[in-house]
Amino acid sequence: MTRTSDIHAARFRADRLAALRAFFAARNVLEIEAPLLSSGASHDAHIGVFTVPDPAAAGETRYLQTSPEPHLKRLLARGFPDVYALGKVFRIEENGARHNAEFTMIEWYRRGFKIRQMMEETVAVCALVADSGAGRPPREAVYRLYVETFQAATGLHPLTATRAQLLEHPVFADRGFPSSGRADLFPTKNDALDFLMSEVVEPTFDPAVFTVVHHFPLEMALQAEPDQEEPFLAQRFEVYGGGMELANGYKELIDAREYRVRFEWENARRAESGKPVIPLHEGFFKDLGAGLPACAGVAVGFDRLVMLGLGADDIRDVLMFPWDEA
Repeated sequence: MTRTSDIHAARFRADRLAALRAFFAARNVLEIEAPLLSSGASHDAHIGVFTVPDPAAAGETRYLQTSPEPHLKRLLARGFPDVYALGKVFRIEENGARHNAEFTMIEWYRRGFKIRQMMEETVAVCALVADSGAGRPPREAVYRLYVETFQAATGLHPLTATRAQLLEHPVFADRGFPSSGRADLFPTKNDALDFLMSEVVEPTFDPAVFTVVHHFPLEMALQAEPDQEEPFLAQRFEVYGGGMELANGYKELIDAREYRVRFEWENARRAESGKPVIPLHEGFFKDLGAGLPACAGVAVGFDRLVMLGLGADDIRDVLMFPWDEA
């Protein structure tokens, strides 16, 4: 039996999708339908990718897309104007209150944008989607440097602290990780940094405002340009609101050769952690070889914004067919 709350959520989603399309149309950002299945996928070592056998090519594998990013960048390199995609993506991760393996993403790219412009536009999009619902969405934004924010919350400097020093933080014991096995569970420094960010730093953010954290360590930003003044930092940002991560954006790397180096490095990390290695997509490098224009891009989780707008605590309450019902 359909619940009244389901119908309300469906109407709210439809209204906010229409508002998003109007937002981008007013700014001359072109909507693109990116493939859901591709012969390439994200190389990020932290992202689990769904694989699908290709019936048209024996022994070949296709991948459900974790993001429309590679296809949107290919189009920019082919001469397209600013572009966005609004649709389903897929990531293997434990389903829970904030994640569904199939979810809706908004991703867009702005030619010539600096990172500050992209951060401000991302906050505007988040506010647009989360507003007009029954919840109490954030209406203001604060901007904070990653290094300062991390150090204030953990007492550790993210650039100079070693992995061993990070793993000594008491939160690991609090979460049930014995000291003898931590190095195996968190094999890289980035793994430890990510855990501390989610377990110690993020809970300090005021849920009533959008918190924008920017300039992450370079090794934590696979496809971002280094900062010109501080090259050990990357022009990457994340937006948080309502106690959740909402967006991840970059001033985009444009050098096709550097993409290849970083993807190969990330594939090595995937192999070390037992995740399948993703083959490099030569079509991506061919297109980017023509020249990716200077641009900034961001990916935003639409379902989490709907949660904010409706005051929902569980992502299943804003989906018509959660993973276990689909």
